[in-house]
Amino acid sequence: MAEFSLGPGFEAFQRDMERQMGDFAKMQEAIKAAVGRGEAADGRVVAEFRSEGGLTRLDLDPRALRLPAAELSGAIQTAVNAASADLQAQIQAASTAMFTPTGDPEQPLDPAKALESLDKLSNGFAGQLRTLAKELGVQQQRAKEAMDQYRGPGSPGAPR
Repeated sequence: MAEFSLGPGFEAFQRDMERQMGDFAKMQEAIKAAVGRGEAADGRVVAEFRSEGGLTRLDLDPRALRLPAAELSGAIQTAVNAASADLQAQIQAASTAMFTPTGDPEQPLDPAKALESLDKLSNGFAGQLRTLAKELGVQQQRAKEAMDQYRGPGSPGAPR
């Protein structure tokens, strides 16, 4: 039986897509595992923030409870906001690593290069789809010829 292949171009495209999907899954896991941490009032108020669950921890040192209510409230807000900002920074770092072509988060993304890269990806994908459609047509013709040969002349459904 003949082996079916869409060609090396499509196989390379498929490998790239699988790698990118694996990278995306790693990024999702990194974001899930990220814990933002914030402190205030000289470390007497500590907050933790996660992408799932929001504020997940708030520790108040007994000395913090002696603070005036307005000062304690401000310290809690400061710690929670710092934890949220820390989490956002971790999420940005995880996504930047995946979406920055150079892998260097300090190098700004050049919009022209990004559009060029997107254009190359689009053209490559369109080319792969054309190749796939052509190969599918060839395989369909081969299957039809094999079926005609299998049926033999004079069989119902055979060409006349």
